[in-house]
Amino acid sequence: MSVNGTAVSESVNGGGSRTWHQPRGVGRPSTVAPFAPQIEVWLRETPTLSGAEVLRRAREVGYRGGKSALYELVRRLRIPVSASLTIAQSNGSR
Repeated sequence: MSVNGTAVSESVNGGGSRTWHQPRGVGRPSTVAPFAPQIEVWLRETPTLSGAEVLRRAREVGYRGGKSALYELVRRLRIPVSASLTIAQSNGSR
């Protein structure tokens, strides 16, 4: 039996065992995911880097996807300013 692209085998009588296979991905493959490691490096080096600058740099290295997907990734990867200040203060007090 298959449920939403997931193979499932189940005994009809008595419950039996179930075998689940990894479900297939839903939707289109991400165009921004391959660029995440590089974007993360840029944001670590310059935490105040604007989303527009990240987009410009990503396009220079071959990103051809949309800006909304990239801005969402930047939002998820960006370290909150308060957290980066706390890290900087704790490193400076050593």
